[in-house]
Amino acid sequence: MTKTEFLEALRRALNGNMAAASVEDNLKFYENYFYSEEAKGRSEAAVLSELGDPRILARTLIDAAERAGDAYAREANETQFRAASGAQNRDEYREEAYSQGNGRTVQRVHMPGWLIAILVIMVFVVVISVVGSLMWAILPYLIPVVLVVYIIRLFQKK
Repeated sequence: MTKTEFLEALRRALNGNMAAASVEDNLKFYENYFYSEEAKGRSEAAVLSELGDPRILARTLIDAAERAGDAYAREANETQFRAASGAQNRDEYREEAYSQGNGRTVQRVHMPGWLIAILVIMVFVVVISVVGSLMWAILPYLIPVVLVVYIIRLFQKK
């Protein structure tokens, strides 16, 4: 494997797993690493053997980006995991926690559309039930009050 093949394999392994800017930054870093090591007198083959398999290096870089809070890397990794495990069902309930750069963790819940529709209908039924129960509880007292007010107004007009 040559330096060019190594960098291309690294690019393929990183693409889609982290932000494009991070991919380019990592590629520039390793390209500069090759140049600096060759300037020190090391051979390309020695540097390649030191770095090892570009796919393993890419996995390490992706994991490091996830630990650093790179949400793009985390989402891409979870998408790959779901694709590999056959869990591509869009109608699945799942929770995901993302840590932000400021130390806070954000919880995201994904629910299928049919579950949201059922929850909305249930809330609507509960609200109608509560309002109906209150009306039936108040109605025996409300009717005489309304009749008294109506009779008072009739007498006031005369």
